[in-house]
Amino acid sequence: MRMTLLVLPLVMTACAQTGGLQYRSQAQQDAVVPPKAREGEYIGSGDGTATGDRLRGTVRWSLWAGDCVYPLVRQGQNIPDGLHLCTMNPVGFIETPDGARIRFDGRGYGLRSPERYRTSLTMVFGTEDTRYAWLTKVLGVMEGEFDEKAGRATWEVYFPAPES
Repeated sequence: MRMTLLVLPLVMTACAQTGGLQYRSQAQQDAVVPPKAREGEYIGSGDGTATGDRLRGTVRWSLWAGDCVYPLVRQGQNIPDGLHLCTMNPVGFIETPDGARIRFDGRGYGLRSPERYRTSLTMVFGTEDTRYAWLTKVLGVMEGEFDEKAGRATWEVYFPAPES
């Protein structure tokens, strides 16, 4: 099976950044979808860009996570050494330059060690726009890293190429 790459570089930080996704709010009322059926604690929301060969656009997202130590890090609390596993549930929308609106929903895990924070998720997509209907027939796989000190994450989303 041939794979195509869709890259969603995510930047979750309070300082100005260009490109990627920008962390904007910790307030749950700013979530891009209602909290119903979300798993874990609300972490925050933001916006940014998606780039890839077949999909580009403006992204708005929110993240829920379970058993996550990141809220403690933001509060300045000490975190015990060792590995910390959390569940992750990002959800949001990609609005393309040609007017399509595509929903994404992810489920997976983040693994924090003293050196780095690795993330892996499965992504599903939904849209009413027939030009992007191929996304509704595949699962995406996201892998990435999160740098707590810089407040920056990079995610790459891979999905199978549509059948010709």
